[in-house]
Amino acid sequence: MELIKKTVLRVMTTGTTTGCTGGSCVVIIPDTGITYYFNININGVAENIGFFNAYDFSGVTGTTITPTFITITGGSSSRLSELRKYVVSGTTAQIYVTGGNWTTDGVDLGQTSGSTYVYYLGGIQYTDLLTGFTSGTTFTFTGQGYSNPEFINKPIYQDPNKEIIISNPKILDDVFIVRQELSAFDKNYRLEYVRTLNDLETYAGGAFFNIINNT
Repeated sequence: MELIKKTVLRVMTTGTTTGCTGGSCVVIIPDTGITYYFNININGVAENIGFFNAYDFSGVTGTTITPTFITITGGSSSRLSELRKYVVSGTTAQIYVTGGNWTTDGVDLGQTSGSTYVYYLGGIQYTDLLTGFTSGTTFTFTGQGYSNPEFINKPIYQDPNKEIIISNPKILDDVFIVRQELSAFDKNYRLEYVRTLNDLETYAGGAFFNIINNT
């Protein structure tokens, strides 16, 4: 336990003089209408308790949880270009991947018209409005909540062997494999720089190209 001491000066009102035996006395009255603000620095020590493991055994489950689904909306940059095909021009169905819904990526032609594009990517619905003061991109999706496959409803316990571990282990090895790289067309590429028969005979000291006299 740490003992913290701090001196605070109180604000007083003007002293009043009252009659006292043997002379005058000054009475100092604290100002009760003043609000005091001050900061206290507290030193904290963070103890890393390591990783927790889940009891992933058959027959062991956690508390029964009722799934809650929440609709999340917001704004983002447009992702419509991710659905574009290699087509320069044409109709919306020709330019973009279509058939989009909550389980399939693509443009929803039933909700797309004029300057409004509705499309789906990764289970998220995007709406692009290309004209007007409200132009931009909005998205909406329903969170899976406790039904998310990444949510584990199991009892957890602390593993003493994993205390003071803050990241994955780093493995350093000194194994280096050098693979020889020889191109089958290496000599053909080098012929690009050969212009005369003399260049061919003297290239790399005459030891690179194998010249055979077949006359």
